[in-house]
Amino acid sequence: AKLLQQQYAIVAVGRNRKPRARANYHDYAVFIVHYHKTGYVLSRELKNLVNDLEMMMYEQRKKRKGQRNRKDHAPKEEKNVRSLQQRLQQQRQHQPEQRKKSNRQEQPQHHQYHFDKEVSRRSRHAHFEESGLLNPAIPTSTRIRFDQIGNWVRSAFPVRWHDKQTSCPTGLGLRPGAMYIQESPDLFCDDDILKKAFVGGADLAGSDPPTESTAVGGTSDGGVGGKNAKRHDGRRHLRHVTESNDEDKKGKKKVKIIHFVRNPFDMVVSNYLYHSQDPTPEKWVHVDDPCQNLYKNGKSLASHVIPTLVSGLELHSAKNITNSSLHPSSLQETMQKNLADIASLCRSLYRSDPSLLNKTFYEHLLHHDKWNGLRLSSAQMIAASSVANGHKAGGDVLRMANNIVRFERLKEQSKKAERRRSGGGGGGKEEGDVRVLTVSMDDFIKNATTNIMKFMDFVFDSGDGGIDYDSQEEDDYYSNPIIPRNVLWEAAKYQDEYYATKHKKSHHITAQSKSSEKKDEWKALLRNSPELGPILSQTEVLVSKALLIG
Repeated sequence: AKLLQQQYAIVAVGRNRKPRARANYHDYAVFIVHYHKTGYVLSRELKNLVNDLEMMMYEQRKKRKGQRNRKDHAPKEEKNVRSLQQRLQQQRQHQPEQRKKSNRQEQPQHHQYHFDKEVSRRSRHAHFEESGLLNPAIPTSTRIRFDQIGNWVRSAFPVRWHDKQTSCPTGLGLRPGAMYIQESPDLFCDDDILKKAFVGGADLAGSDPPTESTAVGGTSDGGVGGKNAKRHDGRRHLRHVTESNDEDKKGKKKVKIIHFVRNPFDMVVSNYLYHSQDPTPEKWVHVDDPCQNLYKNGKSLASHVIPTLVSGLELHSAKNITNSSLHPSSLQETMQKNLADIASLCRSLYRSDPSLLNKTFYEHLLHHDKWNGLRLSSAQMIAASSVANGHKAGGDVLRMANNIVRFERLKEQSKKAERRRSGGGGGGKEEGDVRVLTVSMDDFIKNATTNIMKFMDFVFDSGDGGIDYDSQEEDDYYSNPIIPRNVLWEAAKYQDEYYATKHKKSHHITAQSKSSEKKDEWKALLRNSPELGPILSQTEVLVSKALLIG
């Protein structure tokens, strides 16, 4: 009875009671969001790990089913021999020593499935879209894993770009049973449009994203390029498959948002150290104008972001009114002035000297002393629109702050809607159609196993609020009948060991060349900078708040 209650929700219908299957984690779309220098590689590796786990479980279950079928069809004589062997084993278990030995032998068999290290780390970077159905040609086929939208070099939707009509990326729309990987989205549309794209079951129309001629190259996708036009056609195919497979769930779209964030001071220091290497690892720094803060329609990144940030910081200041810099009465004017000061600072450091008129952004980073180089790259990281470098980088501090507020607002709206549907009977603990997990990049590296388990528990619905993430033990093996927690734990430990090995071999300048004392010194200078300090500190407030909530 205990096992049945854990696997099913028992529903009384008249005199009869029949089980209702527990919710499937494929009922959700999973939207993984990251930024430049904030989870680019990690987000893709975790997406691939989810894919590996689902394929492993499918193969192992298929294999076990085949073994059971062979046992059921075994000759009668073989069954009799097995039955005799089982009786003899039971008799031996009555002896204390044999019983202890038998328990030690049977204990590992408690976990019927395992994480196969040989299957993991497979490369699936070649395909931008992959169906998760057992037979993609049949829309009603069984789903064995998430649809994969986005790969190692391309995001699901245009990056650092938005349609002038909707103010969100063209084609933005999420479907149940699909996992999306997305870098730096411009989510500037109003709340109703964003809700429609995330849980309303509609893709946002609009003009095409920038063409391939605007791309510059480098390791970051940028969401541009001629291939992206084909990408949207492919997405329509996967949308059709998903909708046909989930016809009974129409009008009940759900999404899980996994938001990788980082302390903005660490973010800009890492950005400077990475791009000032000799040679530099990315090509766009040779063509960028770091002070270009306008989109092609003449509007600045700041003009899109400031209203959202003000609303988010006003909500925080209402609970923390002791911080006078966040007081609602002057916040918007102060923020506008701060961003104008950042633009002026950038222009004073970029091509202001006649000897630097023909120098590139990268050459400026090498020419300036460390402090001025850090200030220039930080201004670019905070407020640049990214138009000048083909949408490869720039402005991600403001985008991260904006999206923190937008995701939280979307979640609260969803919870209020659920509260209305349920008549307020959830005691304020209603779970809406939008769930958000905010992940700190700074903490993730320090506690990789714990954070990987949090990530997978969130994706696979394998835990609850009372889980001890640092423990491999589980109350009941059947608490997650889809992917057992011992498999998740093995996968998390394996991924952690992989990160540790990779870190030892890494030549990344931010991992080894600068001492933590030097970085702390730079962050202290940034915090006291009259131009850069205020907006970085306000973004830090939003990041800290999101991590406490999520």
